[in-house]
Amino acid sequence: MDRWRNRVAVVTGASEGIGEGIVRRLAAEGMKVVALARREGMLKELEKELTEKNLYVRGHVCDVTNDEQVRTAFKWIEDNVGPASVLVNNAAVFKAPPITELEISDARAVIDTNLNGLLEVVIHGFKSIKNNGFGDGHIFNINSNMGHRIFGTVGPVYSASKHAVTVLSETLKMELKEKNSKIRVTSLSPGAVKTTMIQPFLDIRPETRCLSTEDIADALVYALSVPQNVNISEMMVEPT
Repeated sequence: MDRWRNRVAVVTGASEGIGEGIVRRLAAEGMKVVALARREGMLKELEKELTEKNLYVRGHVCDVTNDEQVRTAFKWIEDNVGPASVLVNNAAVFKAPPITELEISDARAVIDTNLNGLLEVVIHGFKSIKNNGFGDGHIFNINSNMGHRIFGTVGPVYSASKHAVTVLSETLKMELKEKNSKIRVTSLSPGAVKTTMIQPFLDIRPETRCLSTEDIADALVYALSVPQNVNISEMMVEPT
């Protein structure tokens, strides 16, 4: 991880859960981490705690479903922290009801965050990475094992959105290869992770074995730390 020290990582959905765990780990590895999320109070608490530990974390309010907010956030990052080297697309919404019981407003929220929001961050974040002066970078899309398999009738729109993330991640990797870019792309697909987001799923299937947010941060750091000539395109992380 030495070559990533003092370089800028941008993490979305960073106020709690997987995003918060990744912020903590990347900061501990010596990166300058910008935590993006909607909840300002939680971001301020996280920034204060980690700054007191002499780690570099800056919180910035950003709703990834708002393209102007995403554009403005990356402008702020470049002006105040520096161009990005690592993007972690973690912001997500989970809704569990089957299709026949789902409110269309909930379906839109899932797709707007999990798919459109991810695309907005990739589009603006890619421009920032090109300005970082290192000639490389790494884009992580936090996917799900539900982006590769069907789990009955639980969370069908969430699963559909994550299947789309699988396709977009592979396509982005191919596009960057065609451009002879040194920016790597990893789709990181956890099983169930013990967070407040998936509590509706755990209410339906309380027997589900869960990973911790630290497990996901460990996996991400592993993919980030392999030699530049290696790209881990897909990581499926599941509990034993």
